[in-house]
Amino acid sequence: MLNKQVEYLTIKSIRGKISTFLIEQYNTFGSLTFVLPMNRKEFAEFLNVSRPSLSREMSRMRDEGIIDFHMSAVKIIDLDRLKKHL
Repeated sequence: MLNKQVEYLTIKSIRGKISTFLIEQYNTFGSLTFVLPMNRKEFAEFLNVSRPSLSREMSRMRDEGIIDFHMSAVKIIDLDRLKKHL
């Protein structure tokens, strides 16, 4: 887990961090819909971003039709657009 956190430190944008994490979850679960393995506060800490910034960026991604989410459930709507942010 620590190695992954160090990896995320090298990613500059919040969107890039979120995209990388969501694609890793997609690869792990093999599904476009999954439940995050942590709450929003822990997710923000894991990505080394503030919780409000994480929520704001995820909301933008939802508004753009890239993802959808409700609480800890996430659905990737447009995988190709999500991959563009890697």
